[in-house]
Parts: sequence; C-alpha cells; structure tokens
Amino acid sequence: MAAGNGFAVIYRWQVDPEHEQYFLERWHSGTLRLKRDFGAMGSCLTRAANGDFIAFARWPSEAARERAFAAIQPVEPWPGIRSFEETKLWVEDDQLTGGLTGGD
Repeated sequence: MAAGNGFAVIYRWQVDPEHEQYFLERWHSGTLRLKRDFGAMGSCLTRAANGDFIAFARWPSEAARERAFAAIQPVEPWPGIRSFEETKLWVEDDQLTGGLTGGD
C-alpha cells in the first residue's frame, strides 16, 4: 500500500522498570540519528496509563524507512524489552504541524 502523503508507524514497548532510563536515552539518540542521517520526520514518545511506551514516528515514505533500517542493521538488542509491537500506517490527511501536506 502506498499513499503520497507519507508514512507513519506506531510502536509500543513494555520495558522493565530498571531499564527505562536506558530505553529513554537510546530512543532519543536513535530518533535524532534517523532524522539527521536518514530523512525521518521525527517521532513523539509517550507513556500510556499502564506504563507502556508508545511512539508515533513519521517518514516521507515506507521505502525511506526501509532504507534507513537496512542501513543501521544489525542493531544490538535493547535490554529490558518485555514486548514490542508496531503498526504501519499510510497517511491520508495530515493536519499535524510540519507534515508533508502543510497542516493548514
């Protein structure tokens, strides 16, 4: 599936409490690297009421994300991750500030 308005992914992690600080630091530095070196449009990391970390990440396209992830492989495992899931999304109408469609 492809849409001309961009690509997004929702990530969800359950992290052992003793590894949360490491997770936060690694997520932050990894996101900055993906923006700086591979054209990612950024990400927002949040925390759900149950303690899960949830991030919403934007990319110009699914292909751009695939190229970036291929370039940084292999990635060492993140300690303390109990579960991880991702949901791929194709943008239909972007009203976020700074989106591909202007967000007016």
